[in-house]
Amino acid sequence: MKQLKMVSSSGQFQCMQCGNCCRGEGLVSATEDEVREMADYLHLDSEDFKNRYITPALFPHYWLAERQNKDCIFLENNRCLVHPVKPSQCKSFPQSWLNEDSRNICPALKNGSS
Repeated sequence: MKQLKMVSSSGQFQCMQCGNCCRGEGLVSATEDEVREMADYLHLDSEDFKNRYITPALFPHYWLAERQNKDCIFLENNRCLVHPVKPSQCKSFPQSWLNEDSRNICPALKNGSS
C-alpha cells in the first residue's frame, strides 16, 4: 500500500491510507470557502452541495454529513472522494490535532511514526 509522507512538528508521519480517521462518529467542520472548493471539485453549485453533504450547524462553519454508520460521507474504499480539497480539519491530522482515541484508531500513530 502506498504511504503518504507528511512532515509534522515531531517528525515524519506516514499515512497508511487505512481510512480509520474518517470512520465512526466525529464532526468535521468546513468553512464557506472549503464548501465552495469541494462543490467545485464535485462539479456542483454550492447550494446543491450543501443540500447533499452538509448537516445544519449553529456555528459559523458547516458540518459535513455522515453516513448512517457515522463514517464520513466522502469516505469510499478507504479513500477520500474530495482529498485534494478536503477541509483543513482533515488536512491537519495528526499534525495539529489528536484526540484520546487517535492512537487507537491510526496504525501509523500506533507505530510511532509521528
